[in-house]
Amino acid sequence: MKTKVISPTIAMVLLALGGLTLSTQAIPTSISGDISFHGTATMNGLGFNTATAFTSFTEVTVGAASTATGDYAGTQDANVTMTPFSWSPSSAPVLPLWTFVSGGKTYSFDLTTLHLDFASSTGLLLSGIGIAHISGGGSEKIDTEGYWDFSAQTLNSATFTFSSANKVPVPGTSVPDGGTTVALLGGSLFGLAFFKRKQSQAIAC
Repeated sequence: MKTKVISPTIAMVLLALGGLTLSTQAIPTSISGDISFHGTATMNGLGFNTATAFTSFTEVTVGAASTATGDYAGTQDANVTMTPFSWSPSSAPVLPLWTFVSGGKTYSFDLTTLHLDFASSTGLLLSGIGIAHISGGGSEKIDTEGYWDFSAQTLNSATFTFSSANKVPVPGTSVPDGGTTVALLGGSLFGLAFFKRKQSQAIAC
């Protein structure tokens, strides 16, 4: 469901006048990588076509090491705080949509626009655009624009599992408009990833 985009780290070497000492200064770079979360959510209705908002997200953690790559490598098992939001009407901006701390760094994503792509009694598709942030721990990262997709399914229950994904594009490229359709996912996975936008296959429960 996700494809990573890697940006090379750039260093600037300064020659000290009158001596032989070289110093290296990191130049801030754009954020890249992917990340997945596990968790559950509750909405304010029994079907996505009648509900309008998520009222809570619980027990959300970063997934396995294999799902946290690039700038998110090594963050597996971190506890994640998700902000409840509404999709009808949109409560964007959601600042932040999610955030967590790992290795002395704070990771977050601000959802600035939100679009309802599809809603039925058992399924929901959302998309949007926002800004990824990484700060602290000596990190030199530029706040990076990306887009977000969300899919969920439930069977006559206000509590359900879901999956979503984000992309931070290659520096110098534009962020696509919202509205991409992604397949509904079953099981217990909540994924949030920086990925190359593409349509994914449905996963059976």
